[in-house]
Amino acid sequence: MKKFRSIKSRAMVAVSLALIVLVAFSTLISYIFYSDALDSYIKDASRDEARFQFFIIFTCSMILIAVVLIFITSALMDLCVVKPVTDMTRAISEISFDEDGMIRGEDDSKHSLKKLEINSGDEMEELYKTLKKFQLDTSEYLISMRDDSWEKEHDSMTMLANGVKFNKRKKEVYPYADSIYIACLNIINLHVVNDKISSEAGDGIISKVARELRRLNSENIHAYRLEEDHFLLVFCGYLEEEAISVLTKWVDRVGRLNRNSDEFECRLVWGGAYGEGLFDVDDVYKHADTELYCNTAVTKKNLKSEES
Repeated sequence: MKKFRSIKSRAMVAVSLALIVLVAFSTLISYIFYSDALDSYIKDASRDEARFQFFIIFTCSMILIAVVLIFITSALMDLCVVKPVTDMTRAISEISFDEDGMIRGEDDSKHSLKKLEINSGDEMEELYKTLKKFQLDTSEYLISMRDDSWEKEHDSMTMLANGVKFNKRKKEVYPYADSIYIACLNIINLHVVNDKISSEAGDGIISKVARELRRLNSENIHAYRLEEDHFLLVFCGYLEEEAISVLTKWVDRVGRLNRNSDEFECRLVWGGAYGEGLFDVDDVYKHADTELYCNTAVTKKNLKSEES
């Protein structure tokens, strides 16, 4: 984890360094020139002239160090405080809201905060992250405020969010996440269960998968049912390796979906894609769907060879 360094501590370090330089420089000046002044006093017996010479030299050196100190402090404040605050203010000012949601500026301000990339490790970075979270939470709040009904955005059978909810978040929430991992899931051989056993048995398998998805569902993991046997998982703010690890363990835990006595196997297959930084949610989803298509074909082929 990155070490937190406050602006106050940075300023104190800078001032301390400047004072160290001041003392060292003053000592050096006084040693060199006061020795000359002392020699002058000894040779010419002019103490007043020597003291005046030393006073002028020492005063000028102090003035020079003070100017340098002011310049360093000003540059530090501009770099660590003024510029980040100005950039964040401009980014926030480009975003406005109405009853329909978020209105972006003409210069693609939906990524303005992400473009700043403030990694200073101090209060400015904390403020930057807080503003990004506020933007994400506000988007979620606007979505919930303008919902006509809960049923409109959820599947009545599984109680999972549906495609309507996903499309809203795809436009208004996910573009503001630091990263997303989208996983498309299918139930292999569900149609065989419906044909050979019963549609009720098929519904039971769907309900089982939905129950496990609801357990996985959280603030940063969103589960959807898009079609009969097609589900979706979106991981927000996860590293790709973390999302794959969570998903793999979950699929292994769900395991076989039909009875062991059946001549065929019914189980989940998935394909995923990762987006980080400046990404397009539609592109990530398309790559995940393509990966699912390939994995489905391979899994069906393997299951047929095992059955034979």
